Amino acid sequence: MIDKYKKRFRGTIEVPGDKSITHRAVMLGSLSKGTTTIYRPLISDDILMTIDCMKQLGVSIELIDEKIVIKSNGVESLREPSTILYTGNSGTTTRLLTGVIAGLNFNATINGDETIQKRPMQRIKTPLELMGASIELTRENFPPINIKRKSLNGITYHMPIASAQVKSAIIFAALGAKGPTRIIEKDISRDHTERMLEDFGANIHTDGNTITVHPGYNLLGKEVAVPGDISSAAFLMVLAAIIPGSDITIENVSLNKTRDGIITVFKMIGADIKVLERNNAGEPYGDIRVKYKENLKPFIIDGPLIPKLIDEIPILTVLGLFTNGKSIIRDAHELRVKETDRILAVTRELEKFGADFNIYDDGFEILENQNLQKANEELKSYSDHRIIMMLIIITIKMNQRLNIDNTSHLNVSYPNILKDIESLKIEVDYE
Repeated sequence: MIDKYKKRFRGTIEVPGDKSITHRAVMLGSLSKGTTTIYRPLISDDILMTIDCMKQLGVSIELIDEKIVIKSNGVESLREPSTILYTGNSGTTTRLLTGVIAGLNFNATINGDETIQKRPMQRIKTPLELMGASIELTRENFPPINIKRKSLNGITYHMPIASAQVKSAIIFAALGAKGPTRIIEKDISRDHTERMLEDFGANIHTDGNTITVHPGYNLLGKEVAVPGDISSAAFLMVLAAIIPGSDITIENVSLNKTRDGIITVFKMIGADIKVLERNNAGEPYGDIRVKYKENLKPFIIDGPLIPKLIDEIPILTVLGLFTNGKSIIRDAHELRVKETDRILAVTRELEKFGADFNIYDDGFEILENQNLQKANEELKSYSDHRIIMMLIIITIKMNQRLNIDNTSHLNVSYPNILKDIESLKIEVDYE
């Protein structure tokens, strides 16, 4: 294993705005009367897909001085799209927009690129059809999604899986239904939709694991400040934790309790991490500082912790390679149906560095006594932004050049990650 470096990483930085929050702010601003201004949004390929789709419904949306400005007269002014609503690579856009269209009682077809056409949509079709929606899928499970105009009724729905996208699709549809809708979660997933809808004026309440949505589009435009995305910050956190001499502070990052699983893991392994909360109203945010520390303990990630860090599992796997002992990730079936099969992609690519795993259907064990080495073959991106960023961090750790087939999908969530890492780099002599 390489244990001496010519690089360490130090400094203070902000990561791009939270992707999940930006998607929802664009959609809710489009459904609201008045002007919505979104500050520090993520401007990425996925967000541009959401913006374009809402424009096709008749909403005025502009990018002005790194802000998104939405002017809408509310749902009464929206129109059925005249062409297919194209969502590119964005699963969030695809699933949430299906709920929006069903609630608006519009006819529409939603489709994305070849990766979206392989992502399961039965999980949103089932609850929406229980509400009365008419939805056709390809081969019973995949886009394109054909939605026919049909009135909806409120339902009580027990979530079979922890999925904020499924939950949010139901919530958006419930705004246009007759009667209240109740969603009961076994494990609580990220709650950005519920928080933001309440801020925009919706009649929505959360009591423990139960969310109750009363119908009505009495929403008013507002100002939304988007905190930094903790899923993007995760890559810099792991970089600092595994490179000797590193010390990175990430400012103004989301500290939402439904998304802070990575902080739990860092504390579990005994990492040198400090969290300063700056705001706990609305979307909580603050600063995270991580310093390198030797002899990190292994982790176990499973059960209710999984929904709080599902997107961080690829980079946490890299962290697990440099702990003292066997780390375990289980109950992560959702990794199989992300932008790619992330269980397959993570383990297959890290095995190129000599990593050793026991692989299961719902996760894997990261075995102890890893004998890591530089990869001697080209790395594969799987058209997945989080796999690419994982590989960026492991190649830095292994002190080798990034030899990968494609980096274009960085534009999905963190277009400038390479530039940001470079800004934190300090060259030092071998010690």
